[in-house]
Amino acid sequence: MFGIGFEKLFVLALLGAFLVGPDRLPKVAADLARFIQKMRALGQQAASELKDQLGPEFANLNTDDLNPKQFIKNNLDEISQSLDPIKNELTLPKSESRIDPDLL
Repeated sequence: MFGIGFEKLFVLALLGAFLVGPDRLPKVAADLARFIQKMRALGQQAASELKDQLGPEFANLNTDDLNPKQFIKNNLDEISQSLDPIKNELTLPKSESRIDPDLL
């Protein structure tokens, strides 16, 4: 997650708990949980609005497909599958190697 390992995350949480103090820690934790819930709801709402705006052609659109790496991977897979018949035609049949008896 963002290049932060478990150890660093634990140290940051411990430092945050120390700075906030034991009196305000439950309130800060509840506020953080509400913030995360709001961000998740906002993301889901944005994804549903995007699907609604794009129309019925994109009803089965997965938002992960919008990631550039995933988009390129999917398209390269489709291109590779469409080129498979051509690759099979272009491969040369393997012939048995023969050793010249005069060289032995």
